[in-house]
Amino acid sequence: MEPFALQTITFALVLGVASYILSRWLRVPAIIFYLLAGLIAGPVGLKLVDTDSLGRGLLILVEITVAIILFEGGLSLSSRSFKSESSAIRRMLLVTLPLTGIGSAALAHYLLDMPWQIAVFFGALIVVTGPTVVGSILKSVYLTRRLEIILNWESIWGDVIGVLLSAVALELVDLNLQDSWGNVGLTLLLRIVGGVLLGIVGGYSLTWIINRVCRLRDTTLPGIVSIAGALAIFYTANFVMHSSGPLAVAIAGFILSKLNEETLHEIRHFKEQISSIFISTMFVLLSAYINPMPLLDQWPMLLLTALIMGALVRPFSVAVALWKTPVLPSERVFIGLIGPRGIIAASTAAYAALTVSGYDGDMTLVLNLTYAVIFFSGVSATLLCRPLARFLKVLIPVSRSGLLIVGVNSFSSALADFAGNYVPVSFLETNNTSCILAEHLGHDIICTDLLDSNIYEEAMEDGFGRLLAVTRNDAMNELIAKKAAMHLESNKVYWVAAKSDEESINLVTSFRSNLAFSNDFSLIEAVNQLDHNEAVLKVLKPEEIQKEGVIPLLEILKKGQGLSVVLSGQTVRNDALCYVPSLQCATPGTSS
Repeated sequence: MEPFALQTITFALVLGVASYILSRWLRVPAIIFYLLAGLIAGPVGLKLVDTDSLGRGLLILVEITVAIILFEGGLSLSSRSFKSESSAIRRMLLVTLPLTGIGSAALAHYLLDMPWQIAVFFGALIVVTGPTVVGSILKSVYLTRRLEIILNWESIWGDVIGVLLSAVALELVDLNLQDSWGNVGLTLLLRIVGGVLLGIVGGYSLTWIINRVCRLRDTTLPGIVSIAGALAIFYTANFVMHSSGPLAVAIAGFILSKLNEETLHEIRHFKEQISSIFISTMFVLLSAYINPMPLLDQWPMLLLTALIMGALVRPFSVAVALWKTPVLPSERVFIGLIGPRGIIAASTAAYAALTVSGYDGDMTLVLNLTYAVIFFSGVSATLLCRPLARFLKVLIPVSRSGLLIVGVNSFSSALADFAGNYVPVSFLETNNTSCILAEHLGHDIICTDLLDSNIYEEAMEDGFGRLLAVTRNDAMNELIAKKAAMHLESNKVYWVAAKSDEESINLVTSFRSNLAFSNDFSLIEAVNQLDHNEAVLKVLKPEEIQKEGVIPLLEILKKGQGLSVVLSGQTVRNDALCYVPSLQCATPGTSS
């Protein structure tokens, strides 16, 4: 059995990673690929993945995955983002989740004849929306900042609440509390209190340890220590108070998010890689674990239940929760229709099926219904997310997001004048002289510390999703790009080479792909030529850009889609603002 267990893990890992790569390539959530891969490779299909060969090991993997996901989720949350949408987030957690759970339990009972205690357990576990799937959506579709914040917070804390509620609801199924609702309430209260206290203690203890470890100046250590600490907190909390681990580990992650940005970036980078591996592998394993064949005749009703949940129960719950809040009607509709369930729901259902005895038929039904909901919500999120966002006008393409420019000079000033006709533009500066110069030139300017994390959070809330570093110092451009990428994502941060061609340009490897304009472009040379009327910035058509020496800067996208910063080696298909050197006789008005 041991060799086959290794085969199961190996195929699950390979298929999971392949599904993740495919999803990134197609820029859609990976959940559909995970589900199909597990179903095809599992006992129903090619029999390459057999979860029975893992025995109790599957339970251990489930718990480790839950711990890593919720810890990473806590790390990703910002108290600043919560403050900006606190009312909507609170109402989503306090109103949407209970209404969704009640509606789902009622559907399971009346449509599928589930006993009430089983239906209540299903209603508790299915309230989660899944940070893994929501995260994939937010990476592939650029939504309004408000939507990003609400969906992200709901997915993280919804998972925590769902795990806690389902653990307590499982007591109604498996144990002796089904006649004592007071005991159930007391159990839930103790788990919440225990999880909060242990999460706070664990979070601050882990912060203290990581700060000491950082003194060793080994960038790999913070990530390694954090994942070991997360599992230790999860285990300790569960040992002290059963099922309090998810809440404790999420709170610990949130506390750790207050670390300095350099350390936090190292931890998040490591965590993202580890969680991607675990999530990909576990989704395939859990998809292979499900066997729809014994309930094949019930699947039409299972899908109908999932459809009603997605099309009626969740939209109604969201509409009630967000009534009379600043959230726009279009945003409410989007949140209501896009509520994909993910690995936490699958893990909770599988955990119950593996551990609860005496209810095999009911737990098999819960497991199949959970996967029906995951499949329906995942497919609808994958297929509808982008067109629905576009129809509701909550889709914000990168090309339409605001552009922050760092570095005040004649080149960046001309660039800002032109870009301001298409997208919001603002300068970021630290130097007071540069701030005064930008104001004198008529530009919006934010005079602040460029290494302050809060400035990027504020900029994102104001609709500035991109940054272009055009200072005369390559090292400064590298530093700014590295800092900004921690908040704006690396594919939205661009920078130019400042030195002349004769001088070596030392570029940071991870940002090489985001080198703007061209390998041949030199900012210092461009500024000098513009100042001496030896070059101009002008709009050219694609065929004109092919001329020697012409360097495209900003591509004008058609149909009102804004501007795109041209990267080194990128082909330009539309009109673009270009840098045209060696024009000694440039006439006034030809520059923009």
